[in-house]
Amino acid sequence: MDGIMSWLDRLVDGSLIAGGVFLIIGIVGGVLLLISLVLDGIFDAFDFGDGPLSLTTIAAFTAIFGFTAFALVGAGLPTPLAGTLGAVAGVIGGAAAWWLSRLIRSAESSTAVSGEELVGSAASVVLAIPAGGLGEVALVRHGERVSLAATADTAIPRGAQVRIAQTITATSVRVEPAPAAAPPTQ
Repeated sequence: MDGIMSWLDRLVDGSLIAGGVFLIIGIVGGVLLLISLVLDGIFDAFDFGDGPLSLTTIAAFTAIFGFTAFALVGAGLPTPLAGTLGAVAGVIGGAAAWWLSRLIRSAESSTAVSGEELVGSAASVVLAIPAGGLGEVALVRHGERVSLAATADTAIPRGAQVRIAQTITATSVRVEPAPAAAPPTQ
């Protein structure tokens, strides 16, 4: 009987309802966090970049705030105190999520190559290059195969080795036939 009276008292003073609201906030934040992590990019229209207002950071704050405040209300703390402590925990958790996401993004390898890095590199023609037209070359950079549109002053057949003479755009280059290797001396 005391349990029912305690429950009714909390219902009357609003803490039970507040606990339910905190639980819903935590669930919504958790679902958004899970969706943003699993389906990366699905909420890009609502994202504010990679800073402290990124969707991942906001969702982490919301989930931690809601679940912490819900647990504190359930432990018998007054609703305002539970909300305040939940907000503090949410800020700490959101900051941790922001820091972790920055750490992960900085650890991702980048296969992007600069124009200066490409000039002078050897490549193989994978799609024949007609004189003055476009073909395709491939080379290995940072352990990954990179394909680039290529143009040349002279026709170059498929399979030929070329040297990149100039970067035209981020995905296209001007090439020239690679100098023939000297025959081995005996």
